[in-house]
Amino acid sequence: MSLDLTSVSAFGKIVFIPVNESVPPLPLMNLLFFNDKERGGVYPWRAVCIDLELDACGETMDNAWDSLKDSLNMYIAMQKKASGESVTETAKRIIQEAFSDSAQKQQYFKIYREVKLEHTMKSLEKDPLTDLVSTEKRIVEAANTKQESICRVIEELKAA
Repeated sequence: MSLDLTSVSAFGKIVFIPVNESVPPLPLMNLLFFNDKERGGVYPWRAVCIDLELDACGETMDNAWDSLKDSLNMYIAMQKKASGESVTETAKRIIQEAFSDSAQKQQYFKIYREVKLEHTMKSLEKDPLTDLVSTEKRIVEAANTKQESICRVIEELKAA
């Protein structure tokens, strides 16, 4: 499992939309996509929710994302059961975990920041008038569409 910058293919945010009681109101969480070519083509894509230290693999980026969503839904259901089915207590437990610290989170956040910095600088070089709030606009749009209770807003990194 590669954790270097060259294997990162996209970064972004996970948006939790409490359309029903299956997903509690949770803050945005950080998302990384890795394409681990060294795996020899066996589930080379990996999606990582940094905040909860959950990841999932897939044949494609979309497969990895779908697997991560399934893992997030199972994690939420497990926390809900442990919280006596209280949505508020579930949210508190998950948020507490999201804000906890670990060496692995620190490593993932370091990668996230470096990738985002490099992407932002390249975007500015290409077009200094780039809309710097486009990601935030897409997060609001995702939250307003309410098609899914967990969705992603990502920036794909294009090869140079």
